[in-house]
Amino acid sequence: MRALLRLNHSDMSEEVQLELLAPWYTQRPSESRTLDFFDAIPKYPFPTTTTIDRAERIQAPFTLRGKHYVAEILPAQIKNADTGQERLVFAGAREELVERALRFIAVQQIAKTKLTHDVQTGRQAVTIFFSLSMLRRHLEQLGHGYKLSEIKEALDILADTRIAVEEQTIEAKTGRQRRTRDFASILTHYTASAVEGDTTGEEAYVAMTFHPAAAAAILQLAFYPINQLRVGKLKRPLARWLTTRMSHNYRQAKKNGFVDKSGYHISLKTILDERGLPRETRLRANVESVRTALKEMRERRILAEMMAYDEQLIHAPSKRRPKIVDAIWTLYPSSEFVEEIVNGNKDMSIARALAGGNKGESKLLPGFQEEGSRGK
Repeated sequence: MRALLRLNHSDMSEEVQLELLAPWYTQRPSESRTLDFFDAIPKYPFPTTTTIDRAERIQAPFTLRGKHYVAEILPAQIKNADTGQERLVFAGAREELVERALRFIAVQQIAKTKLTHDVQTGRQAVTIFFSLSMLRRHLEQLGHGYKLSEIKEALDILADTRIAVEEQTIEAKTGRQRRTRDFASILTHYTASAVEGDTTGEEAYVAMTFHPAAAAAILQLAFYPINQLRVGKLKRPLARWLTTRMSHNYRQAKKNGFVDKSGYHISLKTILDERGLPRETRLRANVESVRTALKEMRERRILAEMMAYDEQLIHAPSKRRPKIVDAIWTLYPSSEFVEEIVNGNKDMSIARALAGGNKGESKLLPGFQEEGSRGK
């Protein structure tokens, strides 16, 4: 790749870098990775890329392993290449899909990944070097036919969407509340080089650095395999989120779990708290959104065809129509999904053993540590 895309690389040799990043790569052609904590941050507050009239920030509270966080999302300020006009934009499903595609081409070694040095924080970073055509081909494979201009705009938005994650803790000695704030863009250190007249994206080279939380998961082996060719074809963002969450947390999955009801448990409260979804005035509308997502997961053979899930609605006493106050779903993954989980567990066990320990083993995404990974 072109010299002008060089970043401040660490002094590690290629051999050492390859050894450190080896578990990140895969030989399975459909596979990508889930990333601890980073995937739990509600980075995409709208289902579509949304332009706003004036600068404002969105606060999205979420819970992770019993700890409360607040993600403060600032809109990206981008310029229209044709008109030169600037606008404020919040990232949506398109940006999520592009970020997932970047992760996939890195894991598949379609694009080159290198360990770099973040001069601002002093920490190691993970940077991917790619062309726009790589992203376009993969997105087309998933049924998302974006133009090159749309992919470039999505990258601009990802690079300028800043997220401040605030953690609230109580000091053991004093009992005072302490707030810690970590601020970074979804993707940083954005460098691009394009050749005038290139309509294919083959000559449009880009280097982008993953978010610090993503880099931490990569370097600490706090990730698991996921079938990107399956999850990436899902049309609904909530379906993609539920599949990613189940893939990362439900590592004890077994075939035909509906026989003994040993599925993956998740509640509406958990989804609202940890997905950062707005709570509708009538929770029945939220329940319908989840049902629609589960239906698509069944159609894509993520959930079992014979019995995809059980549903338990929890009502409050009412003189009129019973009022829904929560819902609990037990999801039953398909045999294909379970096989991917089993194979992924074997691969990660070998990778962690070679790395000298069970790195990341206890660093799961939100909840499900209790009662055999059951949500509440």
